[in-house]
Amino acid sequence: MTWGFGRVGQFGGYPVIVHHGLVGDAALGPTWAELARAHGIEWIVIERPGYGATPPTEMDRLSDWPAMIAPVLNELGLTERFAAVGISAGAPYAYACAAGMPDRVSHLAILSGVPFLHFTGVLDAYPPDGRAAYARYRTASDADLRDEFQVFCRNAVARVIESGDVDSDRMRASLDAVLRHDAAGPAREARLQAVDWGFGPADIVCPTDIWHFKGDEMVPFKAAQHSATHLPKAATHFAMGAGHIATEGMLEEMARVLAQSIR
Repeated sequence: MTWGFGRVGQFGGYPVIVHHGLVGDAALGPTWAELARAHGIEWIVIERPGYGATPPTEMDRLSDWPAMIAPVLNELGLTERFAAVGISAGAPYAYACAAGMPDRVSHLAILSGVPFLHFTGVLDAYPPDGRAAYARYRTASDADLRDEFQVFCRNAVARVIESGDVDSDRMRASLDAVLRHDAAGPAREARLQAVDWGFGPADIVCPTDIWHFKGDEMVPFKAAQHSATHLPKAATHFAMGAGHIATEGMLEEMARVLAQSIR
């Protein structure tokens, strides 16, 4: 199987596997490159199936992820310990790495991450439409989910173009790549979040730092807060505001925490 990936920062530096969000790919913005140089980090982004250059493939549950990427890590020369970052919908994959590779994952950093939805009380913190969406994801056909997320991505493209944000070109490229795979990536993400992950918070034994906005409208703060209390070694960094995308200040703090963890 062909895997898309990107490497940003200091080659031979502290390796950190970055798991992109629901719409993403191996591209990282200039802030990430600056932080890598400043803190001796190498960010490594592996494009999940249905994203970027990685073709869609089946997964039964999130706990399959470590075995799937182990050959990729070996090919990239990552045979020692590494840290992992999970951004939004990428958080469950970062957690899966830590649960499935406890001897290799040294630290987790979670940015606006999807929490442990199946832990008692977490999904209850979502609004009714969010709970209804996850109920639908569990039972909908793959074709229906792909159709739903193709519409979502096309609408997202329109919003990005209208916004005129600095990163609009990069985001549009990510969205276009997702659509080339008929939104198979986001469709799989939705289903895997909705069904049993195959592990729980108690399986995450490495230190975990979580950044989350208190007014996050995509991943409710109360759900993230409740989930975090059940992680054995969690430190939380909760910010005011209604954002979902990490600020440069959050990224700087994350890079500093990760760099300090190896000293």
